[in-house]
Amino acid sequence: MEMPAAFVSAVDSVTYEFASARPNAPVVPHVERPRRIRAVRNGLARGITRAAGLLKTA
Repeated sequence: MEMPAAFVSAVDSVTYEFASARPNAPVVPHVERPRRIRAVRNGLARGITRAAGLLKTA
């Protein structure tokens, strides 16, 4: 996993775990990832795919 994606994923996971770990906290249902995170991951995936295509043809 690339560093920017790892940071975004880690912050999201830590926030989720912290919010659900407080005493007397309501159960936090699993929610869909925010649009920004999905866009960043899709952009990284496209970039990696393009780079792999360039390396494949070289």
